[in-house]
Amino acid sequence: MKSARLIALLGVTPLVGGCYSYSYHIPDRPAQGMAVEVTLNDLGRLRLEPHIGPEVLRAEGYVASVTDSQFVLRVQKVVGIDRQISKWALEPVTFHMSYVRGMRERRFSPGKTALLAGGMTASLVAFIATRSITGLFGGDRGSPGPGNGGDPPDN
Repeated sequence: MKSARLIALLGVTPLVGGCYSYSYHIPDRPAQGMAVEVTLNDLGRLRLEPHIGPEVLRAEGYVASVTDSQFVLRVQKVVGIDRQISKWALEPVTFHMSYVRGMRERRFSPGKTALLAGGMTASLVAFIATRSITGLFGGDRGSPGPGNGGDPPDN
């Protein structure tokens, strides 16, 4: 039974997780709810240091609100200049547009997800093909022996 649940989990994983890619097609300002990756310029790294830490290269998250000159990002991840990654709990940070060197939108990628799902399916099929189906789902339960319809034990 555990093997059947494992197979079901592996089959659903690509659909739940999916693959994403970043697009450079961003208007002058991000839209509320948009998932973005913001690359900071030198001024942004300096001014945002008290809020997101020293030497931050970029921040990823979801845009909570937008005005003419700034936006609030619910930060999910921060990447430092040294490429160290720090996970965040969607904490809001205000970014002035003058702090931004570049911005990319995070979008669901159906092609990459299909490739991942195909690879996982092929792996699952290969796994099942190299194993006994009865061994995979509970072992050999039909063998006679004590208590299974075989000869009674000698007393």
